[in-house]
Amino acid sequence: MRVLIATLVLLAIFAASASATEYVVTPVQTSAQINAVVAALKPGDILTFSAGVYANVALKLNGLKGTKNAWIVIRGAAGALPVLTINTNAVFQANIDIGSGTSFVAIANLQL
Repeated sequence: MRVLIATLVLLAIFAASASATEYVVTPVQTSAQINAVVAALKPGDILTFSAGVYANVALKLNGLKGTKNAWIVIRGAAGALPVLTINTNAVFQANIDIGSGTSFVAIANLQL
């Protein structure tokens, strides 16, 4: 039953996103360039990471807001598992900085 509910929720998220703008990023883009796209995301938008390794990419999702009926989706491309790496010399750094005020954002198919 839980699996069915989770599946229905995911289907609703992706169905609501069907008319959204999809942005595609590639491994040659910098963390700053990718975060500029993230900052521009609106409810229902999709950010797709193409296959490859994204060196030193830390996504800044602070305050990013989808809505109950139009989630923001950040995902790896179909059939790919993009890898986001961080600077291993940093004392503390995360691949994804969610922060406060972030809501209705789904993240799928990314290796962190």
